[in-house]
Amino acid sequence: MRKGPIKTILAMGSSLALLVGAGWLGFRIKPAPFPPHPERTPELITAELPSDLPEPVRRHFRATLDAQVPRIETAVVWGRANFKVNGLWVPMRLKAYCVSGREFRRDMEITWFGMPVLRGNDAYLDGKGRLDITGLVNMSDEGEKIDQGENLAMWGEAPFTTPSVLVLDPRLRWEPLDATFARLIVPFVNGEETLRVEFHSQTGLMRSMFGMRYRGQEETKTPGRGEYSEWKKLHGIKVPHRGMAMWEDQQEPYIIFEIEGAEYNVDVSGKIPGAVPRQDAADAGMSRGNAPPTSGRNRTIRKEVSRQ
Repeated sequence: MRKGPIKTILAMGSSLALLVGAGWLGFRIKPAPFPPHPERTPELITAELPSDLPEPVRRHFRATLDAQVPRIETAVVWGRANFKVNGLWVPMRLKAYCVSGREFRRDMEITWFGMPVLRGNDAYLDGKGRLDITGLVNMSDEGEKIDQGENLAMWGEAPFTTPSVLVLDPRLRWEPLDATFARLIVPFVNGEETLRVEFHSQTGLMRSMFGMRYRGQEETKTPGRGEYSEWKKLHGIKVPHRGMAMWEDQQEPYIIFEIEGAEYNVDVSGKIPGAVPRQDAADAGMSRGNAPPTSGRNRTIRKEVSRQ
């Protein structure tokens, strides 16, 4: 029997195994984080924590925001994540630009050996959601179902990005359910969406948020859940530094992420055209889109900065 073909096949198999192994290893290497935002958080205007919140809601925000709530009008938040694509976990870095309770844009990069192989952004701007991906794969998605999904994502991520909106925006309503659950009603176009929020029975901190969301262009909404953990202070505000999101019909999350930095009330107009920079919107009692003024007695205090 001739050994040449067998050796060739074995060599090809070994080479293929090495390529597969190298490919897998490339997705095990975390990318460097996005650079910190160059503009720093200014002094934060505050407003009184509303007195009519359900008890678990009041307890949580009293612990995370204090009785005088630092009012966040814009935010830039960055971190890194692991994201599941067709069953494969891949590393990602992300940076989000937010106008409190109104709009956001998130830049994302999936990396291989620390280098971007896919770039994307998802956004909710002027009431419209959109997803764009470029690189090894090019795609975009938009429409009414994407609008609904991105709007719900904005509210579900507010504990990480603009937590004060959850108690100071007069368009929102909290309704009591029991000692550890409350219902949150948020605006969407000309209607409303409902989220169910769970609070930890011992710490009192927000633990998870449940909602019905369109998954891409599927015909019906799917129940989804986001979880919050590792609460630490940033600029005097306690926010979760670790989170995950999953669909209830799946066995594990599709993203696990860590927050590495944030700056509040900074200029985000480079990413969100027309956004009012810094606290100009707060000082005028307005935010983009003729938002109603937030409630509560306002005053300015200097928050101690923690750059964890």
